[in-house]
Amino acid sequence: MRLTERAGALYVTILFAGLFMVALPVAAQAADPQWRPTYDVAMRWVNFIILVAVIVKYAREPIKDFLKLQKSDIVSEISELETEKARIISEINEVKKKGTENRARFQELKDRLIAQGETRKQEIVEQARQQSKIMLEETRRKMQNRIVQAKAGLKMELLDMAIDQAMMKLPDMITAGDNQQLLDDYMGSLHT
Repeated sequence: MRLTERAGALYVTILFAGLFMVALPVAAQAADPQWRPTYDVAMRWVNFIILVAVIVKYAREPIKDFLKLQKSDIVSEISELETEKARIISEINEVKKKGTENRARFQELKDRLIAQGETRKQEIVEQARQQSKIMLEETRRKMQNRIVQAKAGLKMELLDMAIDQAMMKLPDMITAGDNQQLLDDYMGSLHT
């Protein structure tokens, strides 16, 4: 069949369907009232078939084009989403890598700080030992000075006590003759 014959056949079909729709309600009214629900169902199917025929005839190509366009849009959107997903995954991997590097750097800094702290601790301990040696030596010197001063003070006190004792006992023990003899010895030592 050629295109004009098809179009003619379609027009004839539409014409009969239209006549059928116009004539059938009149016949349906004249008939038994129980026939109305069956008529309504039949008309729904006829309307559905006409709608499908019109859609197939006139809307098939635009619907196909629309669906193809939608398909290409969805494919491009999916590819964009895949690209975005790959980019985000690479960013996540980069962040993980930087996190690992940061943890390694942090551990290195921590180890270095601990080593510096240990070195500083040893220096402080050594300084404290030296200061304690100096303080002990100085304390020892001070103690020796105090001992020497205490000995000198004790000698002086003993000397004072001995002189006091001698002054108390000598006047009773020395006689006038002893005084004369001491005076003569002293005078003789001056002339010689």
